[in-house]
Amino acid sequence: MEAAFEVFARQGYAATSLDDIAAATPASRQTVYNHFGDKEQLFLAVIDAQISVSLDELRAATLAFPDRVDGADDAAKYLVDLAHRLVEVFMSPRTASLRLLVQTESPRHPGLLALWRSRVATPVWPTLIGNLARLAHAGALRIDDPARAAGQFVTLVSGTSWQMTELGTFAISPPPAPGSPELDTAIRSNVGLFVRAYAPDTSNDGT
Repeated sequence: MEAAFEVFARQGYAATSLDDIAAATPASRQTVYNHFGDKEQLFLAVIDAQISVSLDELRAATLAFPDRVDGADDAAKYLVDLAHRLVEVFMSPRTASLRLLVQTESPRHPGLLALWRSRVATPVWPTLIGNLARLAHAGALRIDDPARAAGQFVTLVSGTSWQMTELGTFAISPPPAPGSPELDTAIRSNVGLFVRAYAPDTSNDGT
């Protein structure tokens, strides 16, 4: 299944044949045909398997939460760590290939985006929203609408990886790897925007 994904990612759906898949695996063309029926069913099975991997990776990235959060500084530290974990998933070659396949093949297979939403976004989203609500409940951030804030946070984080890989606007070639100083600086800058936007109002705290 992994070999088939690599072939589809490299050549695209239209340019890939069952012979190409068979050549990349120990299986014969007839074996591939007998198991999946045709190229379309194989492609959908490959996408489904990769979406399951994405779900596992994003769940692992979003589940961790600190035992104690005191103020915006602790919130920022947690969000920087979270952003790094998310960016590592977003910037991986596997995720980039999956995203490109889903986007380019959606006109031919209209259910792909809905599959991504139902199998990945829908299960992961409540965890992220819940973690932001916990930051608000602890008084670390002032968030009235955690769902909206979650969308803003993910936009900032995914935009960081997109700028560095797709647009190349950071003038770094090749794009920085997860954990690199350049990426850390960009992540901290974007998380800083988010934290400042939702920082608690301290004007009446008596200090």
